[in-house]
Amino acid sequence: SDLSQTTGVPKGTVTIEEYGDYQCPPCGSLHPEIKKLKGEFGDRIRLVFYQFPLTQIHKHALMASQAASAARLQGKFWEMHDLLYENQKAWSEAEDIRPIVLSFARTLRLDGDRFARDLDSLDVATAISADMRRGESFGVNGTPTLFIDGQLIENENMTTEKLRNIINQKLAGH
Repeated sequence: SDLSQTTGVPKGTVTIEEYGDYQCPPCGSLHPEIKKLKGEFGDRIRLVFYQFPLTQIHKHALMASQAASAARLQGKFWEMHDLLYENQKAWSEAEDIRPIVLSFARTLRLDGDRFARDLDSLDVATAISADMRRGESFGVNGTPTLFIDGQLIENENMTTEKLRNIINQKLAGH
């Protein structure tokens, strides 16, 4: 998990923490907004993504989280994260998403055998449940949930414009 990176954040950096579910449509809509802001602010934003699959309502959410977590073990977390969100419609409706995430792993030139093993590994399962427990301890019960420098962002403020204003305020205060 990203917890080790939370210490020693450089001054003048705003931390955006997102609890997300790859199968959740509002998370899919937020994804390009966050990417746009990261493009604008660059190194002044540090993004941390926590897996929060809503397994009761999204049948493929857990496997998608497993894919992102398995890709992290080969240093390609954000690349897999982006593929999952950018292809959300396609795999959400699939009967079985395992072949799809295996093909994403090939696209990213991951070690396919290792990725397939890691998907179902205890390490990956433990990392996901740690993210979920962390979220629950902060009162997260749905997705997307965003915190900017520890401040919970209300749903109605999750527009590029409003997020940009909040980030600028936080940067001014640092």
